[in-house]
Amino acid sequence: MDLLRSEWIKFHTVRVTYVLSIIAGAFPLVFVVLVTALRPRPGVGEDFDLVGMVTGTMVLTALLMGVVSALSLTNEYSHGTIRSTFAAVPKRRNVLIAKACVALVVTMVYATIVMIVSLVVGQLISRSRGAHISLSGDDRAAMFGLIALCGLVSLLGYALALIIRNSAATVTLLVLWPLLLENLVRLVLTATNIENPTRFLPYQSAIVMTVPRIDPTDPSRIQGGLYLGAVVFALIVIGIVINERRDA
Repeated sequence: MDLLRSEWIKFHTVRVTYVLSIIAGAFPLVFVVLVTALRPRPGVGEDFDLVGMVTGTMVLTALLMGVVSALSLTNEYSHGTIRSTFAAVPKRRNVLIAKACVALVVTMVYATIVMIVSLVVGQLISRSRGAHISLSGDDRAAMFGLIALCGLVSLLGYALALIIRNSAATVTLLVLWPLLLENLVRLVLTATNIENPTRFLPYQSAIVMTVPRIDPTDPSRIQGGLYLGAVVFALIVIGIVINERRDA
């Protein structure tokens, strides 16, 4: 518990954590307010996919929280403070696992709060303008999937930081992974006539968890989450092994 408390203090006392977290939380909320307030009044009986809009927007929140997790570790390597931590706790594995647990819990709790606030605000504005809002089983599954995705992306940023140790390189790779690298792989797979290339792409497979209505050709929510989770777990194991074998 002392180790977890120590890592929590380190995590939330860094200024960049607050800056990026505020942006990550403000973006979906502002977007929801603007869209629900400015969109044309719905027709009679028209349903508004508020959950889909919130979960789709909060994919950026997940990515930013991954950056927060990455920087919380790379900053320690950059400033050399990780050495004093490892000196106080010789078993490096315990320190690294504690850091991962703190990042995961903080990210998932924060994502839950942002999602609920965005949904409540969007629902109030939409209903005041005559829109019909209803929650189906798929909507609830997408909401839980979003929270899981935020946790996985947070751990992905942490895992890359364990291996790379450099802030700029880690953040660049984390951002380019979903925005560029997987899309390039998709183009290659499509060009070779491979059907449904999404199932080979861990991040894009996991995005399915946040979609209320899943395309039958896409992986299921569980399959997408497990795929990205397996990749993240493997990277964390590799990162821990590397950190136990080389100097801090």
